[in-house]
Amino acid sequence: MTTSDEARIARRYPKRSLFDYLLFGGLGLGVAVVIAVAAIAGLEQSTPEVAGEVRNFEVVSPTQVDVEIVVQREDPAAAAECSVYAQASSYEEVGEAVLPVPPGEEKLESYTFSLATVKEAVSIAVENCWITGR
Repeated sequence: MTTSDEARIARRYPKRSLFDYLLFGGLGLGVAVVIAVAAIAGLEQSTPEVAGEVRNFEVVSPTQVDVEIVVQREDPAAAAECSVYAQASSYEEVGEAVLPVPPGEEKLESYTFSLATVKEAVSIAVENCWITGR
C-alpha cells in the first residue's frame, strides 16, 4: 500500500473522537437501563396477588350457567373478587358478574357460582381477579 492510499483511507475513516465515545457509551448505557427496568417490571408483574381460572362449567338452562373457578392467592386470608363473563356461540357476551371470593385457608381453592345469562352460553372466562378491602 502506498502513502497516498494510506492518506485516502485515513480521510475516509477518521479516528474516533472523545465525543463519539461519550455518545455511543451513553446510548449503550441508556439501552442497558431500559432493559433492566423492563426485566424488573416483568418479574414484578408476572406473579399477581390473585389469579382465577375456569375449571368447569355446566349450562343448567338457557338463562343459567353453573361455573367452578379455581382461585390462587398469595395470602389466602384476603378476600377477593373475580370478574367472569359468558359468551354465546355468536361470540357475544350473554352474561357477566363480579363474583366474591371469600377468605380461605389454602393458596389454591375452587369455588362454585351460578351465573345468569340472557342467552345460552357456550363458554365462560375469568376476565380479572383482584384483592378487596385494601
